[in-house]
Amino acid sequence: MKTSKLLLALTLILALALTIVIWFYPPNGDFRVENPFWNGFSTIDVKMKATTIDSFDNLPSNPTGTALLLVPYEPFSSSELNRLSSYVSHGGTLVVLDDYGYGNQVLNAVKSKMMFSGVPMLDPLFNYKSKQLPIIANFANNTITANITSIVLNHATCLNGTSEATIIASSSSFSFLDVSGPGSSTGNDPNGPFPYAAYQKIDQGYIVALADPSILINGMINQGNNLQFINNVVKLNGNKPQVFVDQSHLSTTALDTAKADLAIVYSVVSSPFGTLSLIAVIIVLSLNSVYRKREWHAEKR
Repeated sequence: MKTSKLLLALTLILALALTIVIWFYPPNGDFRVENPFWNGFSTIDVKMKATTIDSFDNLPSNPTGTALLLVPYEPFSSSELNRLSSYVSHGGTLVVLDDYGYGNQVLNAVKSKMMFSGVPMLDPLFNYKSKQLPIIANFANNTITANITSIVLNHATCLNGTSEATIIASSSSFSFLDVSGPGSSTGNDPNGPFPYAAYQKIDQGYIVALADPSILINGMINQGNNLQFINNVVKLNGNKPQVFVDQSHLSTTALDTAKADLAIVYSVVSSPFGTLSLIAVIIVLSLNSVYRKREWHAEKR
C-alpha cells in the first residue's frame, strides 16, 4: 500500500514538473516571434514593434500604411488567398519571405508572375563561412537599398518571372542553382546572378518577394545590413508603417502542440464551472480516502 502511494506521489510530482517546464519554456519553432533562440523572430518583433496575428481577419480594413510579413510554410485556403489579395489591392504592403514553402500560392493569388524557384542558391565565393550562406551585394538604386551594402542569406533560393517586377537585389555572378544536388556546380547547374528580392505594384499596394525568410531570424538579423534592409522594405508604401507578422502559416512543433493543449486545460479549469468541478473532484477524493481509512480500521477491530 505504501509503495503504491509513493509511486503515485512521484508520478504526480513528475507530471507537475513537466507541465511547469512546458508552460514556461519558450516556443522553439522556426520564425516564431515568441522564440528567443537562434531560429526565432523575437528580435524582429522587438526592433520593428510588430503586431502578431494568427488570422488574416485581424488585418485592418484600410491597410494603407501597413506591412505584413508572411512566411508561408503551410498551405492557404481560397478564402485566405482572397483576403491577402484584397489586402494588397487596397493599399497594403505584403512581404512574402519564402524558400521552399507555399509562397507561390500567394504570388499567384495577387496575380504576380514572380515565382520562388525552390532550388537552393549557393555561392562558393561571396559568402559568410559557407556557400549555403550567400552574401548579396548587387542592389538596384532605389529607396529600399538606401544605406545597404550587403545582406547575408541562409539556405536561400531565388526568384523567377521578374520581368514585370522591380528587382531589388541579386546574387553574384559566381552563384549557381544546385539543380543536380551534390552541392558543387556542374555543367547542368545554372549560373548567376539570380534575383533574390523584387517588388511589384498591385493596384494600390505592393507585393514584395524575398527568397529567404531566414535573413530575419535572431541568428541572422544582425549579419550584414539585414535589419536595415527589412526596415527599408516595409517602408515601401509609407515612412512609418504598422508592421504585422503572420504566425498562422508556420509549421507546428511538439512543444507548440503541448502548450496549446495546456492552454485549453487552463482555460477550462480557470472557468467558474471548471473550478467548481475541480473542487468537487478534490472533495470526492478526500472523502474516499477518509472512508477507506475508516473501513481499514474497522477491519482491524
